[in-house]
Amino acid sequence: MLYHLYKNSIHNFIYKYRKVPSLLSVVLSILITLSGCNIANDSGIYDNTSSVKGEKTEDENVDSSSLKSSDGSYLLDDFATATYDDSNSSNTTVLNNGKPLEGQAIIDGSFDGTCYVKESNLRDSYLVCGYNNSYPSLSVPTDITYIDGDYYIVDCYHSQIIYNDNLSDPLTSWKVLTDNNSCGYSLGHTIVSDGIVLLADDTENNRILVFEKNEDEYALTQTFDDIGNKPHYIVYDKDTDAFYCWSSYSGEMYIFRHKENDSRMYLTNVITIERLSDTYVRSFTIDDDNLYFVSGLPADGSSDYPPQILEYDLKTFTLLKSTTVPSEIAGMVMLTHIDNMYYITVSTDLSGSQDAATMICASSIDDIANGNYEIVYDKFFVGGGTPYYIGFVEGSWYLTEHRLTDHAIWSFKTDQNGAITSSAAIY
Repeated sequence: MLYHLYKNSIHNFIYKYRKVPSLLSVVLSILITLSGCNIANDSGIYDNTSSVKGEKTEDENVDSSSLKSSDGSYLLDDFATATYDDSNSSNTTVLNNGKPLEGQAIIDGSFDGTCYVKESNLRDSYLVCGYNNSYPSLSVPTDITYIDGDYYIVDCYHSQIIYNDNLSDPLTSWKVLTDNNSCGYSLGHTIVSDGIVLLADDTENNRILVFEKNEDEYALTQTFDDIGNKPHYIVYDKDTDAFYCWSSYSGEMYIFRHKENDSRMYLTNVITIERLSDTYVRSFTIDDDNLYFVSGLPADGSSDYPPQILEYDLKTFTLLKSTTVPSEIAGMVMLTHIDNMYYITVSTDLSGSQDAATMICASSIDDIANGNYEIVYDKFFVGGGTPYYIGFVEGSWYLTEHRLTDHAIWSFKTDQNGAITSSAAIY
């Protein structure tokens, strides 16, 4: 609580006096000092070892009563005029390693290992699990992907990641990559790879786990501690050759890289988007050179902004567009662009109720803002649960969902326009 009071007071002070550069610099310096941040050297290497753990779980409601006006209606609910450009507004303050971001977040070209925030922690002894999964069903699966000949499922509420070379075997035939018993892994959400290393978010421990494959075995070889507040979603972007990990409660993007043909990982950037620092945002989407954040819920039940999809430039983190969305789909999970269609999975409405959980599609984000979208969850996936992350694996799209006992992972096909044509329950 004291941390949030302190953070909000500094946040408001900076915005109020943002037109005074010298004063802003002083405030930022004080903020960095009080946060336990250390400048390692003149090359801009920066180490932040502070961390505050949140306490909300995936299914907890968020009170959004302060988002309502005196007559009970939600602020900015005129969705016909909801899209606007506020890229020059002060509410888009972006910090890179504690300093105002200038230029590109990632320098073009391969990472040479000379400028970074911190190195990974190397493990004294490599940890290899590889035993059979003991659970016959999944409990809140959040991610399914395919890496180097194996399928991976993040079985979130069982606090484990499992893998197998096919999707037809029973779950008890799958192997365990990591779990709570082996290394304390707790309620992670995603796992990705660039072909050399595998990175997984360890959400409740605010950690990143780094795995490497040696023949048929996977080993936990490195870790990063103190990664934000519930790191919740991680992707690898081939164009920038970097891993992006989103801290869901603190508005921070952690960027990891390694040198060419070297598996040692480095944290190279911590990008803080102040506007999202007090909002629970479940994921982001990299689409070409743009970065999209889905609408999230205010972590403390109040917000200065209506529910919005935010579009940033990936390299500079400049805000390009804000699109206000209807309150009934405010608690979004993920945005996926498939050919000419945009799909969004929704966990809750603005009040935090999972009764509003659904999956929608539209031909543009503006159509979504105006309520001109199709609900596809009930049509292709039975409905009644909470759809979560969408992924593309070996020629098919996959959807994870929870709150249902009969099925937790679906596959689906789309036509050349991106419209869903068929679906099938996998597990």
